[in-house]
Amino acid sequence: MGEFDETIGFTLLGVIINTYLTGIIMTQFYTYLTQDLPGFEDPLWVKSLVAFLFVTNITQAAAVVYMAWFYCVTNFGNPEIVGYSLWPYTFTALTTTILAITNQMFQTWKIYLFTRNKTFVVFLAVISLAACGFGTSVTVKAWLNLELAKMAALQPILEASIALQCGIDVTICATLILTLRKSKTSFAHTDRILNRLIRAAVQSGFFTAFFALGSLFTFRFASKTNMIGLFAFPIGRIYTHTMMDHLVCREQLKHILTTNADIMSVPHFHFKSVGINGSSGVVETVSLRPTQTLPKVSKIVEEP
Repeated sequence: MGEFDETIGFTLLGVIINTYLTGIIMTQFYTYLTQDLPGFEDPLWVKSLVAFLFVTNITQAAAVVYMAWFYCVTNFGNPEIVGYSLWPYTFTALTTTILAITNQMFQTWKIYLFTRNKTFVVFLAVISLAACGFGTSVTVKAWLNLELAKMAALQPILEASIALQCGIDVTICATLILTLRKSKTSFAHTDRILNRLIRAAVQSGFFTAFFALGSLFTFRFASKTNMIGLFAFPIGRIYTHTMMDHLVCREQLKHILTTNADIMSVPHFHFKSVGINGSSGVVETVSLRPTQTLPKVSKIVEEP
């Protein structure tokens, strides 16, 4: 192996993966801006959330691309540079912490509207805030000292933060999947909607947990390399993808409902919301048949 394969090499691969995922979520932002949902307009807080996600992700992507340039071009042939962690590393940790708490609170609110279990929701919120606190603490301390050799002292706090985030993501994922599976019916189109929402729940938990565990294990067992960049750089893009997928899937669900004559007998209706309803952040109940309801999926309003 080359001299810089396990340091700058892993960093560069992490930047490439991160940039690729950034391109994917940029298409989601474009879809959100161009989606056709007649009669429906997101509340201001949703639009503000989307704008915040866009600015955060594009800034982080630009920062790590600059870091790749700094290592590979500006300091080409300077072996001493691998002993220092450039500020985009800590900036990425900060944005990941912010995106994680944003996504976890978003998903926790959905769980509350599905289950109305205040105790469980408060528990998730407290653990999410604790993980955010650990992550912020690590970021601040790392930013004050960018020498890699001195960052080993932060390992216990970082591991605790990653482990908490991973546990929260898996718990949220499992809760949403179990809740949605209990709502399944014998109607194919209804179950298609539920399957789509279950897929979003899996994205929220499985992929973020995978990248979180990757960060944890590489930091624990490959601390002398920069392999952690393969997982730590892109994880914020996974959180963003989860939230944006929740917003952009509404047009697809609208199409499923409007083309399903077996379930919906009305010829025309306004598709008000799937996933966002006013300031509540999630959805309301829609009657499919006299004896079948789909808990918390969308709201259908018949035209006069």
